[in-house]
Amino acid sequence: MSALSFLIPGLGQLLTGARLLGAQYLVAALLIWPLALSALRSGAPETRLLAVLALLALHVGAALTALSGERARQGAEAAAQAQDTYRRWSTLVAGVFAVLVLDLLLRWIVGLPNWEQARRNFLFFLIGRFRSADYAEERWRLWGFALVGGGFFLTWLLSRLRVRVGWPPAVLGFLAGSWMLWPTVVPEVRIGGLALSLILALLGLLLSLPFGLFFGMGRVSTLPLLRTVSTLYIELFRGLPFITVIFWFFIFVPYVLGEGTQFWAVILALSLFTGAYVAEIVRAGIRALPRGQDEAARALGLSGTQTMTGVILPQALRNMIPPLVGQFISLFKDTSLVSIIGLIELAGAARITGNRVVSATFEIYLTVALLYFVFAYLLSTVARGLEAPQAGRVARAANPETTV
Repeated sequence: MSALSFLIPGLGQLLTGARLLGAQYLVAALLIWPLALSALRSGAPETRLLAVLALLALHVGAALTALSGERARQGAEAAAQAQDTYRRWSTLVAGVFAVLVLDLLLRWIVGLPNWEQARRNFLFFLIGRFRSADYAEERWRLWGFALVGGGFFLTWLLSRLRVRVGWPPAVLGFLAGSWMLWPTVVPEVRIGGLALSLILALLGLLLSLPFGLFFGMGRVSTLPLLRTVSTLYIELFRGLPFITVIFWFFIFVPYVLGEGTQFWAVILALSLFTGAYVAEIVRAGIRALPRGQDEAARALGLSGTQTMTGVILPQALRNMIPPLVGQFISLFKDTSLVSIIGLIELAGAARITGNRVVSATFEIYLTVALLYFVFAYLLSTVARGLEAPQAGRVARAANPETTV
């Protein structure tokens, strides 16, 4: 029976009663065979080799899995070996298939004819209208991004070195970078592209923190009025799509502040919308602490406000750093919606270029997607780096006998 799976992957499993495994290998064969035949007919030599390896791995894996499945009936040890065989070969088949698909995809992408248009407009994707010669004398202000990033990097490095007061570099870097970049957005938004997306995301997150802290603490407050108002704010903004919030403030803010205030409308929309999610992060961070912390502080005679600001919140903030970085990633991607009110951030720059250069639409949007992915992946790496020390603290707290 197992030999049948070598000829038709999955047939042996189906005949011996292993319907799930048989169906999995049949689906894999339906996916791999058309791609492999296409690669064998017209692919490069290395692509043909990958196609042959994919087919060989599929058929040999199906046959060996069927054979081990037959032997699994002999006992528990044989069943465990059958599971190991299935896992190994399934991983091998999936890996070779993924490499084959990636090879074909990369060859198709590299072979596209209009990459020159994406390269020619790449600077526009990064800084928008700021690439114009009219702003050449002000491009030195872009070093503000390096100051902000360098300040946060030094703070992270000092935290890894266990320096207790490591926040001054981040604060100084942010202030100096903001001083350099502020004239590019006020009184008129002259910068664009990826740079504007980063400015909007950073300002949106920083201004959302006061909203998040206030309403997050209000959500767990014992005051009924404050708890009700906080709950209404959080549920309202979490229940609305961001594009609706942008339109709200795009209509409301110019009515109050006058025309030419699209930037402030976006900042206010980002801050209030993200503040609702930050408030839930704050609430979760507070609820994650043991109730004994609050009881011990009350036993020492501290008031409710003193307990929250001096005992509970400092501990909760450490737990909130990784999810806040994750929220910053989400906020960075949400800035792609602000082009609907005239700001030319990264997605807006891609839309303008794609409308102008119709022949290179795919290449343009793929370039922009890669820029989003690179920065989102870098921020995800930062989040994982921040989670590692926190996980170590939790492990040491759970096993105090292991600490030195």
